[in-house]
Amino acid sequence: MSSGADSRSTHPGAERRAHDRVAQSMPVHLHKGQEDTRFDAKIVNISAGGMLIETEMPLAQNDLLTIDLDLAGEKEPIYVYGTVIRNDARGTGVSFVRVSEITSDLINYLIRKTPDRITPKNS
Repeated sequence: MSSGADSRSTHPGAERRAHDRVAQSMPVHLHKGQEDTRFDAKIVNISAGGMLIETEMPLAQNDLLTIDLDLAGEKEPIYVYGTVIRNDARGTGVSFVRVSEITSDLINYLIRKTPDRITPKNS
């Protein structure tokens, strides 16, 4: 009794996504905790709730990050706080925390105006 449901097991978390995400390759800068050292990273995809990044920065689950986002049309970078929720071969998953309403609106605007949305599975 094999069904297509078995193939979903190769994408853990896909069914849990609450937000549309966008495959958006964009450079960002990261700071870990209160450290002054800045690391370069690249966004793989982003949603209103978090993002997947690629970076050489050594990160562990639950690390607190400050992320500098340079959004198109904004003169200054947007600073977002996030927590590392996973770090594996696919990249580093970051969940946004303490996001202001204005920052949330800007991220949602970016997602809405990008045609390559990856919609969540609601099965």
